[in-house]
Amino acid sequence: MLSERDRETAAEAGIVVFANRIITEAEPPIDGETLAAVAARCSGTIPVELVALWRTAFGGRLDYDLDAPVSFSEVFGSHDGYHDLWGWIDHEAELAGSPKLRYLPFGGFEYLDRLYVDTHGGGAVVYWQQGLPPGWELETGDHADALASGLTELFGRLALEEDPWNGGDSGLELRDAIDELGDESPDVAQKLRDLARSTILDWRAALARGEIAAQPRMRRIGLDRAAATGDIDLLDRLAAAGCNVAEPVRNGLTPIDIALANRHLPAVEWLLTRQVPVTNTLRVGAHAADATLARRLAAQGALITPDAFGHVVESEDMDLVTFLAASLQPSEEMRHHGPRLRMQAAQCRIAADQTADETLRHRSTVLRELAERFDPGGR
Repeated sequence: MLSERDRETAAEAGIVVFANRIITEAEPPIDGETLAAVAARCSGTIPVELVALWRTAFGGRLDYDLDAPVSFSEVFGSHDGYHDLWGWIDHEAELAGSPKLRYLPFGGFEYLDRLYVDTHGGGAVVYWQQGLPPGWELETGDHADALASGLTELFGRLALEEDPWNGGDSGLELRDAIDELGDESPDVAQKLRDLARSTILDWRAALARGEIAAQPRMRRIGLDRAAATGDIDLLDRLAAAGCNVAEPVRNGLTPIDIALANRHLPAVEWLLTRQVPVTNTLRVGAHAADATLARRLAAQGALITPDAFGHVVESEDMDLVTFLAASLQPSEEMRHHGPRLRMQAAQCRIAADQTADETLRHRSTVLRELAERFDPGGR
């Protein structure tokens, strides 16, 4: 438990605690004048929980995993991030066409993800996420939705999916900030370390206890890790423990999507024997398939889309390239692949001329024909 003196020592190093979660690079608390100025830009009331957060730190960074489709790594304040709070308020007011906001932005991740409190709705948290280009898993098109009933619930969903002090990839910036404090104040750093580690989701222990199937977040983490590493033994253990190996675990992706995208073909075969749905496999993993596997997946319902084709434009497996291309019609999305197809065709032609390699010459011809089909008259 952190004493008042411990908190003062940590704050001097830019570390504060709010709702049992650690904020680093913390800015000084909001003052009354600034709070009143923010309130004047709202059409409703600033929620009590947000005021409490700002009275702890008016800006800072978070380095936890959030059980949601958005990232929450920054608390907006007066610090120099992508935008400070005022920059985001002005941005939202311009979009809304009103100087007063119902939805007040308070955090997020750079320009991609933003979290808001509803100043009319008792502090409910909603999010907006900018759509990403095709090829970023399944994330295309902007998204907005409800996220939490308030900041207490939101912060309660921040956790560490791996132990950063034991080789895990989660919370590395958090770990470094605490360890740096440890050089001057080891006792305070140890208390902060214990607090951070109390949020670790130990899905391996839950699996060993036979409890993982009843814990959705840990279940999804375990399935994700097993698929991403191609660990068939772990997939088998998770299935035996009652986990559904067809469950979406990350951004709409299922274990077979993740395994294929990471080129773990034995794991893909294992999952196929479980007759899991394969709808998005080629959309995210066509680059890892050969023509035979692509045909099998397509026969079982895998979608063949322009973004799936985009994964194989540079493939040397022309059987795979032509199979996917034959399943698609000319469209604006396919036209975008024209320049890449022509570039690949030109490179293959040059290499064929230099080496007299007829395989390269054939590839150049096929790619040039596909470019003309999908992007006629392009350059």
